[in-house]
Amino acid sequence: MSDHSHHINALDDAAWDSPWRRRRVGEKVLCSLGLVLTALMAPTWPGAVLVSVAAIALILGSARIHLHVLAEAMTGPIVFLVLGAVSVLLSVGQSPADAWWRLGALSIGPASCRQAVRLFAHGLSGTLAVMVLATTTPMVDLLTWLRRFHVPEPLLEIANLTYRLLFVILDTMLTVLEAQRCRLGDNPVGPMRGMRRRWENTAAAIGSIGVLAWDRAGRLSEGMSHRGFETTLATLPVERAASPRFVVIALAVVAAIWALSLGVTAP
Repeated sequence: MSDHSHHINALDDAAWDSPWRRRRVGEKVLCSLGLVLTALMAPTWPGAVLVSVAAIALILGSARIHLHVLAEAMTGPIVFLVLGAVSVLLSVGQSPADAWWRLGALSIGPASCRQAVRLFAHGLSGTLAVMVLATTTPMVDLLTWLRRFHVPEPLLEIANLTYRLLFVILDTMLTVLEAQRCRLGDNPVGPMRGMRRRWENTAAAIGSIGVLAWDRAGRLSEGMSHRGFETTLATLPVERAASPRFVVIALAVVAAIWALSLGVTAP
């Protein structure tokens, strides 16, 4: 397996290997949901910051997820959050009197800076709170847990098949890119020629990935039908012992964050 494939599957592998997998899904959902709601509704300081610290401590500490796995999983969301914060940081229209920087209709001032910081802090803390669940709970466990609440089976099957097809597409993409590298498809020849060659290779790779992924998805569907698949891909639920201590600790962490937040912001 290539390093790229390892990075892509690292989050899923971490969820299967985490000691938290032995915990009930409902308990982990309670912990993650409590942190998410706190991240969204508590003040930026210290609420959102404390949620981020608590989520990182739970993921790296009790859940024993490696730092590089969390860093790779957070790379995409952080880029998205930065772009969103920059769009809020730049005000469009008439510049405020206390603006720090002006360029035509664009300006940056204290108000827009505070809004950008709040947006980034709340988004980062909320994403880390979701990672508490994502890094410790495989998708099959989550779907099995949702089935207990009588979620419509078609919705669960769509989620299940989409999850499986993502790995089919990722594996196909890695195969195509590896084949291009082996044929020196990304070897540049001059600056302009190299850029044009990369665009051509990218277009060819996208076309090949689409065709091969469609073919593999069709073979996956055919194999399921030959095995008698008609309604659902239900898995046997694993009975796990309840952990009142874990629930109490999770609620205590959330309560402590709220107490500190309200204490700091109180007049």
